[in-house]
Amino acid sequence: MVIFFSLKIETGKYLLIAMNKNPTPFRKSVSYFSKECLLIVLLVLFNVQNIFAEDKIQRLETKLLNLPDDTVKVNTLIELGEYYCSVDNEKALILLQEAFTISTTGNYPKGIGLSLLWQGRVYYYKDEYDIAIRYLDKAKRILEALNDPDALAFCYFAKGEIYKIRGDYIDAFSMYNEANKIAELTQNIKLQSVCLNSMGGVALNRDDPEKALVYFREALKQIESTNDSTCKASVLNQMGIAFEKLKDLDSALIYHNKALKIRIELKMDRGIASSKYNIGVLLINMGDYKLAEESLQTALENFEKLDEKTGICITNFRLAIARNYQGKTDAFNLAESALSMARRINNPSLISDGYKILSDISFHDKNYKESHEYLLKHKTLQDSLFTADKERLLTEFEAKFQSERKDNEIRLLKGKSKIQRKNNVLLTILITVLVGVIVLLFFMFRLKSIALNRQQKLIDQEHIIHTQESEIIEKEKLILQEQLESKNRELASKALEMLRFNDTISIIIEKLGSFKSTIDKNPEESKNINEIIYELENQTKQNIWNEFEKIFKNIHSGFYDKLLEICPDLTATEIKTAALLKLNLTTKEIASITFKSEGGIKTTRYRLRKKLSLSSDDKLVPFLMKI
Repeated sequence: MVIFFSLKIETGKYLLIAMNKNPTPFRKSVSYFSKECLLIVLLVLFNVQNIFAEDKIQRLETKLLNLPDDTVKVNTLIELGEYYCSVDNEKALILLQEAFTISTTGNYPKGIGLSLLWQGRVYYYKDEYDIAIRYLDKAKRILEALNDPDALAFCYFAKGEIYKIRGDYIDAFSMYNEANKIAELTQNIKLQSVCLNSMGGVALNRDDPEKALVYFREALKQIESTNDSTCKASVLNQMGIAFEKLKDLDSALIYHNKALKIRIELKMDRGIASSKYNIGVLLINMGDYKLAEESLQTALENFEKLDEKTGICITNFRLAIARNYQGKTDAFNLAESALSMARRINNPSLISDGYKILSDISFHDKNYKESHEYLLKHKTLQDSLFTADKERLLTEFEAKFQSERKDNEIRLLKGKSKIQRKNNVLLTILITVLVGVIVLLFFMFRLKSIALNRQQKLIDQEHIIHTQESEIIEKEKLILQEQLESKNRELASKALEMLRFNDTISIIIEKLGSFKSTIDKNPEESKNINEIIYELENQTKQNIWNEFEKIFKNIHSGFYDKLLEICPDLTATEIKTAALLKLNLTTKEIASITFKSEGGIKTTRYRLRKKLSLSSDDKLVPFLMKI
């Protein structure tokens, strides 16, 4: 706490000097004493906030001692590991590895994923990037399966940070973009602002500060709604670097100071060290080497406290430059010490920068030969780094090409597999439908067959009934025909009887006529005989005919009506003749029955044909027999 307070006093001192260097009307009206008082009040408030934060961590550590090995303990360990991630790497690893062990034993996938994620983040801060990538990849697979979008987005972001520090800006931007997409979907504004800030950082590393500022300003808009001071400080720091690259040094200093102020408030040792370093480099470019040395010295103390070897190395290089411009003799030794550290951490880029700085210091000390030797080493290493970078890029591009080709092949195989599955499903559906149709057709055919069989049975039954009815009708016709023939025979018999009777009467009349000729001399007897003959001819004939007509009407009941319908003006003689002709009697027989001459019957037949409108080809008897 004492070290931190001294850092804040040193920072306050620097801020007051900077304010006096660029006075405004307001600043001129405020006394130096009031400025010191204001700074002390602010520092007290900042320390109170930090005390609360430390108290929270202490409470969590105390609570951790009494927790059983369950999910609550895992979450507490991860929270503590996240806090110590950039503060105490080794302690963070111990906490996170314990969380991983408990999560694995208790089958707690979320604990496994998050502990792997933050272990990867710790190794990032330890500059062990390959190990960090392996842990992050393991965490990514688990978090994808758990469908934890916020943690997955941060995993993408962490990988982007590693790619960026390695100089692989294409992959870095891709990772930030993926994280930003997920953050937009989950409406995680804090993570969106962090991703936009990092995307601006990539643009900054590509020497495109104007585009970087677009991302930074968008990130600031997002931060305003979250009040995330940590992220805001990071964005302001990045904006300071952007303005520095645009040669707007005054604006750069303003933004760096804003970032530093927030980081001091939050007691962010690493952030304070970073801001102090950036301000020191900026002051060197502005020519204020003394203030630059003070700022860099503060940054160095923070980096040494955090055991940040890379930070210590780059700060010592810039500190050597500031001291060299002030004419201090230890600048060369400080640069050599930083170069030795760069060699120990095996950072070729820092080694190259060290050679360049030693060359500049030697040149400033007019040691031109030594300056030339260091410059040659710098150029040689730069060329080697350029070649290595080129080879690395080619290797990465080849790996990406192979990876993309494999991914394309996998996608193609997946696509074919998907199409095959769809085809199999479609084929299964078609076969099912076809079987269903066949079964349906079978049942329909079965039902139709049953219906046809029933219908055929009905038809057969109807045919049998119809045959039986036809047989009955035929039998009835035969019976009627037989009855008709019987009646006709009876009628014919009656007609023959009439014929015989008439013959007998004719014989009697002839004999009476012969007898009458013998008694003509007796008029009275002759008269009696004539009366007998007349009576025989009229009464007897009439009675026989009435009986015949009665029988005829019973057999052929509608004959007279039909005949009169055809020809209403027929005479009684013509009707009697027609009735006798229907019985198929000859002219001679009819003449005998009716006591007419054959000529008279022929005349009657002729008149009958004419009245019935029969042609010469039409025969009278068949026509009458049809009526």
